[in-house]
Amino acid sequence: MSVENDPLVRRPDRFGVALAGALALLAAATTAASLPALLAGAGGAVVLVLGTARGAGVAVGLGLAGLLGGVVLAGLAGATPEALLVGTAAAVLAWDAGTQAVELGSAMGRAADTSRALVVHTAVSTLVAAVVAVAGYAVFRLAGDPRPVSAVVLLVLGGLVLALLLRG
Repeated sequence: MSVENDPLVRRPDRFGVALAGALALLAAATTAASLPALLAGAGGAVVLVLGTARGAGVAVGLGLAGLLGGVVLAGLAGATPEALLVGTAAAVLAWDAGTQAVELGSAMGRAADTSRALVVHTAVSTLVAAVVAVAGYAVFRLAGDPRPVSAVVLLVLGGLVLALLLRG
């Protein structure tokens, strides 16, 4: 029996790692407004994917910090509010999918098919993220404040609130 199919290996399956990785890549790509933002986002994506693959929840959280750091640096570099919203939502969704994959892998093992549970969980989380993003964008547009730094701070805080809502 290979290690990949060993039911005693308590790590996420490939689908969970790929799902978290795709979302992390989206977050890093949408906020690559400058070299520092690209490096922070790409570094966060790598740490998040490796943490998910190894079943290390702390590393998944550190990856989220890198991705959100990329969002902040992109905002400081003048990225559009839309890119910052998508980047923040994708970063939080990558963290959520990675954390869920780690938890399912720990409970069921690598050999279990967790794809349906991950897809349903991520779809619901995406719906919540979309509602929060649309509300945040509406507030941003209605406020009419041209200061992008305050918008970045509010977006990151909104991302953290979203993360708390998804885990709560």
